[in-house]
Amino acid sequence: MRKFLPVAALVAAHALVSASPAAAADPPTKATILLTGLHCPPCTGTVQGGLARAKGVKSVAVDWNTKKATVEFDESVLPAQALAAAIEGTPHMMGGGMRYAGWLALKVPTLSDEASGAKVKETLAKVPGVKSVAVYPAQHSAAVLFAGQGTTSSQQVLDALKEAGIEATRF
Repeated sequence: MRKFLPVAALVAAHALVSASPAAAADPPTKATILLTGLHCPPCTGTVQGGLARAKGVKSVAVDWNTKKATVEFDESVLPAQALAAAIEGTPHMMGGGMRYAGWLALKVPTLSDEASGAKVKETLAKVPGVKSVAVYPAQHSAAVLFAGQGTTSSQQVLDALKEAGIEATRF
């Protein structure tokens, strides 16, 4: 004889599964990374291959013409700072003295002049793990270079700007 669970038990079981961490996982982060150190088209394959093998990367496409990587990744596994370190740690095709670097690109609609650029730089310089900040007022954008290994996420960068009254998003 088959036994059936009461409806209340089924609803409770569904609620437990729905509330599990796996079911509530955050969607992957999508970001544009500005790349330096690309000297030839094969460099794009080197950086793309290195990132594709990094744990937490869901997809990556590197464009030689724009010197940008479009990356989809799980920041709970690979924070933006660690992603940048993975780019820097990719062996360069031109030898040991050369390095690749990845800058997190941010869209900052209110960044339009020297004064707003200075505020963005000052704010981001205080974020742990940030090594350098470049601002591009004409493009209403900024880029963040992280220092070495670490756990600073792109969301922490965006949150720091928000706390300073500056709206920003990832490209």
